[in-house]
Amino acid sequence: MTAVPQFQSLLQRLNERAEHDEENKQLLEQLLTENEEMRQQNLAIDMENQRMRHTLDLDSKRHKELQRAEDQFSDVYDWICDCRLLSDVSKQGWRVEFSESFLAGLDEEGHSLLLSDKAWSSTDGKGTPHAVCWQGAVVAVLGLYDKGKTFVLNELTESKLPSGKKVSTKGLSFKHVEVDGGTRFILLDSEGSYSPVKVTDELSVVEKEATELFLQELIFELSDYFLCVVNDFTSLDQRYLDKLTRRLQNSTKVFREVIVVHNCKEVIDQETLEHVWASQVTGIYARGTMQSTKVAAEEPLSGELVEKSVSWFKTPFSRHVLLANHDSDLGEALNPWAFSLLRYWLKSVFVPVDQSLSVVDAVVHYSNLKLAKHFKAHPQLALIPSEEPNVRYIRTCSNCPEQLRLHQVMVDASGIMLARPDAYLPPVDIVKEADGTYAIYMDVPGMTREDIKLSRTNVVTIVKGAREPDFTEREFATTVTRQERKHGDFTMTFRIPEEYQRKWSECTVESGVLCIRYERDHDEEET
Repeated sequence: MTAVPQFQSLLQRLNERAEHDEENKQLLEQLLTENEEMRQQNLAIDMENQRMRHTLDLDSKRHKELQRAEDQFSDVYDWICDCRLLSDVSKQGWRVEFSESFLAGLDEEGHSLLLSDKAWSSTDGKGTPHAVCWQGAVVAVLGLYDKGKTFVLNELTESKLPSGKKVSTKGLSFKHVEVDGGTRFILLDSEGSYSPVKVTDELSVVEKEATELFLQELIFELSDYFLCVVNDFTSLDQRYLDKLTRRLQNSTKVFREVIVVHNCKEVIDQETLEHVWASQVTGIYARGTMQSTKVAAEEPLSGELVEKSVSWFKTPFSRHVLLANHDSDLGEALNPWAFSLLRYWLKSVFVPVDQSLSVVDAVVHYSNLKLAKHFKAHPQLALIPSEEPNVRYIRTCSNCPEQLRLHQVMVDASGIMLARPDAYLPPVDIVKEADGTYAIYMDVPGMTREDIKLSRTNVVTIVKGAREPDFTEREFATTVTRQERKHGDFTMTFRIPEEYQRKWSECTVESGVLCIRYERDHDEEET
């Protein structure tokens, strides 16, 4: 009988222990859950701290850059040609300033490639420079004013060039870099087109426009490859790009595509970015295709190397890449890989070009060639030493500086500069004739068929010619009191509709009218 109470007592203790164990188990699970929640919160706090430190580091970096921009602006670029106005060449000249640290780091070969210091063929400013052969390329970063060109250069080369609204690039600014394998690249930055003008008299705007036109021409001659930076892709940007691509197609340059960087610096969300991409890029180019390239870049927060696919858009004459606001989460997830793609192109798509002049000599030489079209007399520019060892001046050697007067430029309604008044641009009629042919009529008074050169690239016909002036430069300067008839070189391109043959069937010049005729392409007709 005594065993029954003992058994019941044991059973009761076991039940109590089981209840106690269950309570401990629940308490342990609660503690583990709370611990996991605290761990997640700590991770989130750590991530936010990293992001805040990253943002503060960026702000501090930019603040330091802006602080030193004024005092050390010329030292962050390797050298600068400060071309503010064309007429300055007949006064103090354009200041060419070299970074002391850059010059100190050059060996003898590097110095000769930058600046030959050898005598030209003549000392009157009309000669040609001493030939220096080297392999490399000049990469121009172009675009309208305040579009972020210097920012793109910084990210592309991991440099610390001053950028932002508080600083502006002077004239032509050069940065020398080397990519894998030792290929020399010279990055060319500029103030940008349509920058603000300091108005001192009624000709200030005109001379500024003429200077910008000259710099565009000079940059085109100096450069082998072109990056164009835009924000919102407006019709003005589009015309600027169209003018550049047309000129490239008519040139002999090795690489004839323009890389367009859409710097959407105000966009911070994916939906807006996709809308911009569709409305300003893919939606406006009918003959383009989406491409994707896998590249690796450093993840901003973790510092780890991560591989991603970057989408870009290719047209027959351009490549388009997209950037977002650099300080946003979207920008951190997109921009490093976009710049990695640009660097990949810089290394693999671009090829070094055989250069025949030292870089500074090329600036002086091409300035002479281009300014001869802007002034009434040959500018006779030369590189003049100064008392400062790292400063020289590009200045005229002419004994008649008063003849270095500017022609005004023609500007259309949108502000795009078309040509100087003395440039000849033939008027054109395009007619679909009743006999089924396609005809281009062009007024070319005083010219013969031998003066006209025709070529074609796929469906594009290129017409080149030159109408010579009736007076010499001396006569223009001394005896001509009024000059309205146009003369000079011209190049025009025409895209021939697909229903016509790409090659013209007839080209004649009669009574001062050029006629180019195309037969219908029966292979293109629907059956």
